[in-house]
Amino acid sequence: MKGYPLLLMRALALLAAVNVCYGQQRQEAARPRRLSVYYFGNSLTGCSDPKDHEALAKPAGKEWKCWAFLGAGWQLWQHRHAIEHSGMELKRDSHGDLTIDPATIEHSTSMHVRRFLGALGDKWDAIILQPFSMGLSWKCMEMWGVKFDRETDVGDIASASDLIKIYLSLNPQGKVFIYQNWPPMQPGKLPPPNQLPDWAKRPGVRITPAEFPLRDSFDYEQAWLGGKYQPSPDPNRRWLHENARSKDYHDRLFAALKEKFPQLHEDGRLRVIPVADIFLELHRKAKAGRFDGIKDIGEYYSDVQHIPGGLPRYTVAAAFYACLFEEPPNKLEWRIYNDASRYGDDKHHDSLPILEITPERMEVVHETIWEVICRHPDAQPKRKASRGDNPNASVSTS
Repeated sequence: MKGYPLLLMRALALLAAVNVCYGQQRQEAARPRRLSVYYFGNSLTGCSDPKDHEALAKPAGKEWKCWAFLGAGWQLWQHRHAIEHSGMELKRDSHGDLTIDPATIEHSTSMHVRRFLGALGDKWDAIILQPFSMGLSWKCMEMWGVKFDRETDVGDIASASDLIKIYLSLNPQGKVFIYQNWPPMQPGKLPPPNQLPDWAKRPGVRITPAEFPLRDSFDYEQAWLGGKYQPSPDPNRRWLHENARSKDYHDRLFAALKEKFPQLHEDGRLRVIPVADIFLELHRKAKAGRFDGIKDIGEYYSDVQHIPGGLPRYTVAAAFYACLFEEPPNKLEWRIYNDASRYGDDKHHDSLPILEITPERMEVVHETIWEVICRHPDAQPKRKASRGDNPNASVSTS
């Protein structure tokens, strides 16, 4: 391939990924053109900028409607709790599964819950669940000041399962996506006032050690791949897990959900949005000098875990699009993510200053997203191989 122009090489790589994922017989008409999607998450889902998703998809000829139910730092159990205590009747049957009384849906006091349950006329083609590593299983009578009337599992397996069951009772043909988050950095120390960066000199901006992560000592590959998840041995501090934001944790969670919903998975309606794995491949390309002006994925972080506007947030949004609409994200309105005014005042230093999207960087992001999705065993749009597929292909994790 020596001597080929770089853009041609990328085009050939993208074409190869398309063939791996769909085969030569995959027809564009079979892909969804309109989707209504409900997001359960926190600020890391907010890091995709859901408010911009509809505009993002328009140049691709797609209608992407979404509603984001986001609580600051929320775990999945808190979303389940919000539904259970929204003022409508929600019971558990003899198997412990949550069931809905249709006659009471309209009486919910939460706008978010009413939208999810269809009280305002919505029907969701898919939901996206964002685990936040509370632990795979944790039974307790109280959590974060919330007291339960019975022993309750606040772990991600039980919480996600309950939300999926409620959703499938509303739309039995719906799709479920598990949003895979990236590992956090460690917080550093506050610099002296005369060494504060420009963003920290603005009035009212949050300044904490978490805003100054230990970037130089952060090894993304080790953080994501290096450790096995270990629950906390301290029953009074059960949230202090080891490697709870690791690939091992996410893989174990998804394996448990596949076991609980085998048909949903077999139908290709239970899949992963593999953002942390996409970050890993971008990190490797950056380290190899193949990601224009980006030295490593640490540049994607604005603090210990949030990511800035521009390139990082666009990467997450484009990964959402590619998984939902089952096609490469190369027709999106990416320029809107370069507009700093769309991110607001940003008093919490989550999104600014932006990391600029350039055409060269965009090409690498598009290529990487599609490569990872098409080779990822839990993200591939079709579970059954067709002509031209390579069912044995997988993302390198070594």
